[in-house]
Amino acid sequence: MASEQSAASILVVDCGTVLTKAVLLDRVSGAYRFVARGQALTTVFSPWFDVIIGVQRAIEQIEDITGRNLLDEQKNLVLPQRESGTGVDSFIAVGSVARPIRVVLGGLVPELSLSSLIQAVAGTYSAVQGEIVQDPNRRLSVEDQVQIIQASRPDIVCIAGGTDGGAVIPILELVETATLACSMIEEGSRPRMLFAGNAVMRKRVAEIVGGQVELHAVDNVRPSLHVENLEGVRAELETLYRQHHLGNLPGVGYLTEWSGVPLVSSAESFSRLIQYLWYLDESPKGTLGIDLGAVNTTIAAVFEGRLSLSIHGELGSVYGGRRIMDQWGAETVLRWMPTDISEEQALGHLISKEIRPGSVPEEMEELWLEQAVAREAIREALRTARSGWRASQAQPYSDFTPLFDPILVSGSVLAGAPRPGQVAMIVLDAVEPIGVSTLLVDTNGLAPILGAVAAAKPMAAVEVLDSGGIVNLATVIAPVGIARKGEVVLGVRVHYEQGGVLDVEVSYGSLEVLPLPTGQEAVLELHPRRGFDVGLGGRGRGGKRRVCGGLLGIIVDARGRPLELPQDSEERQAQIQQWLWDVGG
Repeated sequence: MASEQSAASILVVDCGTVLTKAVLLDRVSGAYRFVARGQALTTVFSPWFDVIIGVQRAIEQIEDITGRNLLDEQKNLVLPQRESGTGVDSFIAVGSVARPIRVVLGGLVPELSLSSLIQAVAGTYSAVQGEIVQDPNRRLSVEDQVQIIQASRPDIVCIAGGTDGGAVIPILELVETATLACSMIEEGSRPRMLFAGNAVMRKRVAEIVGGQVELHAVDNVRPSLHVENLEGVRAELETLYRQHHLGNLPGVGYLTEWSGVPLVSSAESFSRLIQYLWYLDESPKGTLGIDLGAVNTTIAAVFEGRLSLSIHGELGSVYGGRRIMDQWGAETVLRWMPTDISEEQALGHLISKEIRPGSVPEEMEELWLEQAVAREAIREALRTARSGWRASQAQPYSDFTPLFDPILVSGSVLAGAPRPGQVAMIVLDAVEPIGVSTLLVDTNGLAPILGAVAAAKPMAAVEVLDSGGIVNLATVIAPVGIARKGEVVLGVRVHYEQGGVLDVEVSYGSLEVLPLPTGQEAVLELHPRRGFDVGLGGRGRGGKRRVCGGLLGIIVDARGRPLELPQDSEERQAQIQQWLWDVGG
């Protein structure tokens, strides 16, 4: 791999569960720019069982677009770039295609150590298979605990409990039980044990385990009653996923050979980008990133520089619809449809999509259903993620979404929507932002890779972002308050930088789209009615804000928070359709 200083052209590959995407970045007029992208079906599963085939096909698409040869006759990547222009200087690979880590959690108190473990595991590609506790109110017998571990067949058993210097006996009992259960599993299939409890007990824990199980110790997830330390567990699970799950995929050896380093998980790379966006302004507001994949939905939120990352498996755009309908009822998804559709028809479409995950909707009904699933997948992921947020100043209302700016969304369903208004409605309905926010959409699949690019070549990531690699969709103004439908709740004056003023009065219950083309700037002057808050210091307080243009300009979402849909199905469908028309969707 070329050195960080000399790398001019960079090829990045993102191996997802359904699609493998390749992106070419190169220096143009002295700065890094996004040049081209290609995508193909991921080939790690049947009938190929070789991830490199999909990678090569995606790269070949870039070759067709650019006219550049990146692969040699044997379809190996040419590194570094030759004087003829063949090949690239640097290669980076990220992925989320590997199966999640199967985890069993063990703790003393569900509200303390076990809760902290759950938060730590949520930021990794892990699936919790079971929980064992020593809490007197919920204490399981030794036999029950052994059964949970043996039945779960986990990759790792994570045990926490006791503050540093605190509880001793219950922790040792938990470790003894877990060791017994693991030792009863045949060698070669035994799970690892990760100890993240009372740090004083590490030596005694090692003595109990005694080499029967591979043991790793990290910092206590709850060193004191009011302090959490999740990074040790997260880092260990991230390393396990990267080295043993991604690293063992068939064909991944080629990617490692080309890059010179192991694959980075897509969520880790994505979260780095969201952190960078917050540090651009260091605003008291948070920064929110949503990556909606086929299987997983990743939520990255940054408040005061602190990252909260959560990965929600089986809650994606392809493999999440049936789970949501089974768990919450079909109406949860179907309520977002602008047309009538039966539960049987919806299930038929969802099953067909699961069978052919790379297909695109052929009828509007399929498109609306796909976007309805996207709404609910994001809403459910956000509900779960919020429990781990420490929003501080960005959370003026405990029942509503914190103040975020910007909000970045990524994923094939969003990037591939036929009209930008449809993307906007998915985000507005799912996130329900408040105040003034900038919506960014990742139309080129750059968000999950730019964090990894930044680690190898920081200026490349910065310059690609600055050159419009991520598209400004709209500036959203969402007032919070209660009024009768039709009552004027907000006055908006737009001072266009190129001249001219636009005055608009916004009624409660409405969606308004105001023009502000991409590349232009304006100053918003907001005058909320008494009792309404636009995020400028409290209810009734207005002010000015400079904003940049986007694909949809400025959207004023005065539909109210929380968003309420009509109960009558015909009225609800008509309302959903009207909102789509309002934003050009």
